[in-house]
Amino acid sequence: MNNYKFFRQKAFEKVESFEKRLHETTNQGWRVINFTSDNGTLVVMLERDK
Repeated sequence: MNNYKFFRQKAFEKVESFEKRLHETTNQGWRVINFTSDNGTLVVMLERDK
């Protein structure tokens, strides 16, 4: 069974900062499944095995 979570860009956060936080999260075992943009805000769907 897998765990899922949505990783969102914070308000007024630069893309570089968002990418750094995302990279730190993927180093913890999460992997990117899909991504999209919601009115200019990046949203990433992550998955990890239990």
